[in-house]
Amino acid sequence: MMMTSSLLWSQVAAVALAQGAPVTAPVAAEAPVTAEAPAEPQPPVADAQTDQAQPAQANAPAAEAPATESSAPDASAVVLRDPWEKLNRDIWGFDIFFEKNLLGPVAYGYSAVVPRKGREGLSNLIRNLDEPSTFANQVLQHKIGRAVQTGLRFALNSTLGIAGLFDVAAAAGIRRASADFGQTLAYYGAKPGPYAILPFLGPSNVRDGFGRLVDTLTDPVGFVIGGVFTSYAGAGRLAAGGVNWRQNNEATMQAIYGASDPYAFTRAAYSQQRAAIVQDATGKAAALPDF
Repeated sequence: MMMTSSLLWSQVAAVALAQGAPVTAPVAAEAPVTAEAPAEPQPPVADAQTDQAQPAQANAPAAEAPATESSAPDASAVVLRDPWEKLNRDIWGFDIFFEKNLLGPVAYGYSAVVPRKGREGLSNLIRNLDEPSTFANQVLQHKIGRAVQTGLRFALNSTLGIAGLFDVAAAAGIRRASADFGQTLAYYGAKPGPYAILPFLGPSNVRDGFGRLVDTLTDPVGFVIGGVFTSYAGAGRLAAGGVNWRQNNEATMQAIYGASDPYAFTRAAYSQQRAAIVQDATGKAAALPDF
């Protein structure tokens, strides 16, 4: 399912875009991503790639109010343990090669050919297909109000929004709230475990990697249109999600590649964002990083 790839990098995107570049040390965590707004992409360059995801402000302190110890984990405390750094850096290098030489050029070609309205429609459709899995995780987290809102969004956008091409729910003031099984595991007390880079998918940790696998295998939409490895529709959904994410996120990838150590920057950003997402689910600052 699409959350397997696009949500993964979107979590880094929210922090990376807010921090900017270059950076040499982690900063405070941002609030979880709950809304995305497409941005006009720029041509890919040798050292740059993409994402643009906006952190929601619903669960974050007001901009002018200072963060407190209870509302945001200390930046240095949330960076995930990285005992597999050598292997992770090798996989990171592969992922970056893939981004620069295949995904980036394909995404730029897509944005050059498809009008902005068409790209926005695809983004809406992809997000709409993720809603049933989001709904299930919100129920498991006992976030019943959010689950009702997600179910209503899916119903409205799948009908009045023509299968989700138009986000009529957002126009009606019903905002999107994301949730995944990694967050659900954290809600029930599972610790993240070590940091890990996944081939093609990017930054993760042991808990969230397992969560992505569960999300993929139990995705309700996947049961209808077919899975990633079992149908052309499922594989096409994954590919479309990757290209859509890439063409929306040039600024974020530029921030990552502008860092003095892009690998360490991404690790810090991912750790902080996932800690904030866990805090959103549990109401407590995350205790990292061991099992």
